[in-house]
Amino acid sequence: MATLVASPSTLLALDTDVFTDWNKQRPHTVNAINDYLDRMDFLPKLTATTVFEVQHGFEALVVKSGGLDQTAQQIRSKAERLIQKCGVPDFNQQAAEIAAYIYVRLAHRYQNKHWRDVYIAATALAHGYGVATRNQSDFELIGQNLPPRSTLYLAVWKP
Repeated sequence: MATLVASPSTLLALDTDVFTDWNKQRPHTVNAINDYLDRMDFLPKLTATTVFEVQHGFEALVVKSGGLDQTAQQIRSKAERLIQKCGVPDFNQQAAEIAAYIYVRLAHRYQNKHWRDVYIAATALAHGYGVATRNQSDFELIGQNLPPRSTLYLAVWKP
Protein backbone atom coordinates (compact mmCIF):
# COMPACT_ATOMS: atom_id res chain seq x y z
CA MET A 1 0.00 0.00 0.00
CA ALA A 2 1.37 3.41 -0.92
CA THR A 3 -0.55 5.48 1.65
CA LEU A 4 0.60 6.26 5.15
CA VAL A 5 -0.74 8.31 8.01
CA ALA A 6 0.57 11.87 7.81
CA SER A 7 2.86 12.89 10.65
CA PRO A 8 2.22 16.15 12.52
CA SER A 9 4.98 17.77 10.43
CA THR A 10 3.54 16.71 7.05
CA LEU A 11 2.62 19.60 4.77
CA LEU A 12 -1.01 19.20 3.76
CA ALA A 13 -3.38 20.09 0.95
CA LEU A 14 -7.09 19.98 1.74
CA ASP A 15 -9.52 17.71 -0.03
CA THR A 16 -12.75 19.45 -1.01
CA ASP A 17 -14.79 17.79 1.73
CA VAL A 18 -12.44 19.15 4.40
CA PHE A 19 -12.41 22.61 2.83
CA THR A 20 -16.22 22.62 2.79
CA ASP A 21 -16.33 21.58 6.46
CA TRP A 22 -13.91 24.39 7.28
CA ASN A 23 -15.92 26.96 5.31
CA LYS A 24 -19.05 25.84 7.17
CA GLN A 25 -17.17 26.11 10.49
CA ARG A 26 -17.66 22.48 11.48
CA PRO A 27 -15.86 22.17 14.83
CA HIS A 28 -13.78 19.05 14.09
CA THR A 29 -12.27 20.68 11.00
CA VAL A 30 -11.84 24.12 12.55
CA ASN A 31 -9.93 22.44 15.40
CA ALA A 32 -7.79 20.45 12.96
CA ILE A 33 -7.00 23.60 10.93
CA ASN A 34 -6.12 25.51 14.09
CA ASP A 35 -3.85 22.67 15.27
CA TYR A 36 -2.15 22.62 11.85
CA LEU A 37 -1.72 26.39 11.91
CA ASP A 38 -0.23 26.24 15.42
CA ARG A 39 2.25 23.52 14.37
CA MET A 40 3.20 24.84 10.96
CA ASP A 41 2.63 28.59 11.29
CA PHE A 42 0.77 28.69 7.95
CA LEU A 43 -2.44 27.27 6.51
CA PRO A 44 -2.69 24.09 4.44
CA LYS A 45 -2.79 24.48 0.67
CA LEU A 46 -5.68 23.91 -1.70
CA THR A 47 -5.31 22.24 -5.06
CA ALA A 48 -6.72 23.78 -8.22
CA THR A 49 -9.11 20.83 -8.32
CA THR A 50 -10.47 21.70 -4.87
CA VAL A 51 -10.96 25.29 -6.04
CA PHE A 52 -12.73 23.95 -9.15
CA GLU A 53 -15.05 21.78 -7.06
CA VAL A 54 -15.91 24.63 -4.69
CA GLN A 55 -16.56 27.10 -7.51
CA HIS A 56 -18.46 24.46 -9.49
CA GLY A 57 -20.86 24.06 -6.57
CA PHE A 58 -21.60 27.78 -6.50
CA GLU A 59 -21.92 28.02 -10.29
CA ALA A 60 -24.28 25.05 -10.36
CA LEU A 61 -26.44 26.82 -7.79
CA VAL A 62 -26.44 29.97 -9.93
CA VAL A 63 -27.55 28.01 -12.99
CA LYS A 64 -30.18 26.05 -11.09
CA SER A 65 -31.75 28.95 -9.20
CA GLY A 66 -30.81 31.91 -11.37
CA GLY A 67 -28.47 33.43 -8.81
CA LEU A 68 -27.18 33.24 -5.27
CA ASP A 69 -29.24 34.44 -2.36
CA GLN A 70 -27.56 36.60 0.27
CA THR A 71 -26.57 33.64 2.46
CA ALA A 72 -25.06 31.69 -0.45
CA GLN A 73 -23.20 34.81 -1.61
CA GLN A 74 -21.75 35.26 1.89
CA ILE A 75 -20.64 31.61 1.93
CA ARG A 76 -19.06 32.04 -1.51
CA SER A 77 -17.24 35.22 -0.44
CA LYS A 78 -15.92 33.46 2.64
CA ALA A 79 -14.75 30.49 0.55
CA GLU A 80 -12.95 32.84 -1.83
CA ARG A 81 -11.17 34.56 1.09
CA LEU A 82 -10.07 31.19 2.47
CA ILE A 83 -8.79 30.15 -0.96
CA GLN A 84 -6.68 33.32 -1.15
CA LYS A 85 -5.30 32.75 2.36
CA CYS A 86 -4.32 29.14 1.68
CA GLY A 87 -2.75 29.44 -1.74
CA VAL A 88 -3.01 27.04 -4.65
CA PRO A 89 0.03 25.14 -5.94
CA ASP A 90 0.12 24.68 -9.70
CA PHE A 91 -1.18 21.62 -11.46
CA ASN A 92 2.11 21.38 -13.31
CA GLN A 93 3.73 18.88 -15.67
CA GLN A 94 4.84 16.62 -12.83
CA ALA A 95 1.31 16.58 -11.38
CA ALA A 96 -0.12 15.83 -14.83
CA GLU A 97 2.27 12.91 -15.30
CA ILE A 98 1.44 11.50 -11.85
CA ALA A 99 -2.30 11.90 -12.52
CA ALA A 100 -2.03 10.11 -15.87
CA TYR A 101 -0.08 7.26 -14.24
CA ILE A 102 -2.71 6.80 -11.51
CA TYR A 103 -5.80 7.31 -13.65
CA VAL A 104 -5.08 4.62 -16.23
CA ARG A 105 -4.33 2.12 -13.46
CA LEU A 106 -7.64 2.63 -11.69
CA ALA A 107 -10.29 0.09 -12.56
CA HIS A 108 -12.54 1.60 -15.22
CA ARG A 109 -15.51 1.62 -12.83
CA TYR A 110 -13.60 4.02 -10.51
CA GLN A 111 -12.26 6.44 -13.11
CA ASN A 112 -15.32 8.69 -13.48
CA LYS A 113 -15.99 8.75 -9.74
CA HIS A 114 -12.43 9.52 -8.64
CA TRP A 115 -10.81 11.68 -11.34
CA ARG A 116 -10.99 14.77 -9.10
CA ASP A 117 -9.35 12.89 -6.22
CA VAL A 118 -6.66 11.70 -8.65
CA TYR A 119 -5.89 15.34 -9.55
CA ILE A 120 -5.84 16.35 -5.86
CA ALA A 121 -3.49 13.48 -4.96
CA ALA A 122 -1.25 14.10 -7.97
CA THR A 123 -0.93 17.81 -7.18
CA ALA A 124 -0.17 17.03 -3.55
CA LEU A 125 2.47 14.46 -4.52
CA ALA A 126 4.08 16.77 -7.09
CA HIS A 127 4.52 19.48 -4.46
CA GLY A 128 5.48 17.28 -1.51
CA TYR A 129 2.16 17.50 0.34
CA GLY A 130 -0.08 14.97 2.01
CA VAL A 131 -3.86 15.21 1.78
CA ALA A 132 -6.30 16.05 4.58
CA THR A 133 -9.58 14.29 3.80
CA ARG A 134 -12.65 12.64 5.27
CA ASN A 135 -12.59 10.08 2.43
CA GLN A 136 -9.79 7.80 3.52
CA SER A 137 -10.93 4.84 1.42
CA ASP A 138 -11.03 6.92 -1.79
CA PHE A 139 -7.45 8.08 -1.33
CA GLU A 140 -6.28 4.62 -0.27
CA LEU A 141 -7.67 3.34 -3.59
CA ILE A 142 -5.64 5.98 -5.39
CA GLY A 143 -2.64 5.08 -3.24
CA GLN A 144 -2.74 1.53 -4.60
CA ASN A 145 -1.97 2.95 -8.05
CA LEU A 146 0.85 5.42 -7.40
CA PRO A 147 4.06 5.58 -9.39
CA PRO A 148 6.93 3.49 -7.98
CA ARG A 149 8.60 4.86 -4.84
CA SER A 150 5.71 7.26 -4.18
CA THR A 151 3.82 7.51 -0.90
CA LEU A 152 0.65 9.49 -0.34
CA TYR A 153 0.38 10.73 3.25
CA LEU A 154 -3.17 11.07 4.57
CA ALA A 155 -4.55 13.06 7.47
CA VAL A 156 -8.11 11.86 8.08
CA TRP A 157 -10.13 14.73 9.55
CA LYS A 158 -13.64 13.67 10.38
CA PRO A 159 -15.87 13.88 13.42
